[in-house]
Amino acid sequence: MTLPLSTEWFATTAPLLGGLSSAGSVDAIMQYVVASTPEGKVTFHVVVAGGVVTELAPGKVDAPDIVVSCTYEQFLDVLEGRKTADVAFMDASWKVEGDHKRWLIDLRPVREAALEALSV
Repeated sequence: MTLPLSTEWFATTAPLLGGLSSAGSVDAIMQYVVASTPEGKVTFHVVVAGGVVTELAPGKVDAPDIVVSCTYEQFLDVLEGRKTADVAFMDASWKVEGDHKRWLIDLRPVREAALEALSV
C-alpha cells in the first residue's frame, strides 16, 4: 500500500477516481492543504466536472471554488473512514473556505463515491 498523499498515491488514485461513474452534475475546483504529512505540508487539487473527478494532482490551482485545510491525521481520519467529511467540517477539524454549500451538500455524493472506491 502506498502512503497517502505521496507521489505514488496520486499516481494510483487519480486514474481510479477518474474511472468512477458520475455522482450528480456538480462542477467544482477544490484545493486541499494538508499539514504535518510525512512529506511536510502537501497541497493538491481536485477538479470535478459533471459529478466525475477529472483531475487529482499535487500542487495549487488558480482560483479554486473551495479550499480545505486540515492536518494529515485529520485527513487520514476521513480517508480511512473513522470520521465523515461532514463531521470533520462540523467539528472544525477540516476548515472549508469558499462555497460551503457546494462542498458540503452538492459534492457529498462525489466524496462518498471516492471514499468508497479508495476503501476497497
